Amino acid sequence: MRIYEVTVGAEDGAKRVLKVPSKTDVQAGDAAVPLMHPGESILAVRETDDPWQDVDGLPAGTQTHRDQIT
Repeated sequence: MRIYEVTVGAEDGAKRVLKVPSKTDVQAGDAAVPLMHPGESILAVRETDDPWQDVDGLPAGTQTHRDQIT
């Protein structure tokens, strides 16, 4: 599993970075969605080298089984 930084932003210009584990950048966006506030959208996704693997949420599930992490 890789660690991704997902930058999210609101209409008022406020931005924040969420760190999530994921196999791909697309799944990183999916993993960030439950951590986002209403009105926020994903601005950027980038893989990071985090030796501590400190994350804010869980990886996303699969398309067919959203409750199963593979």
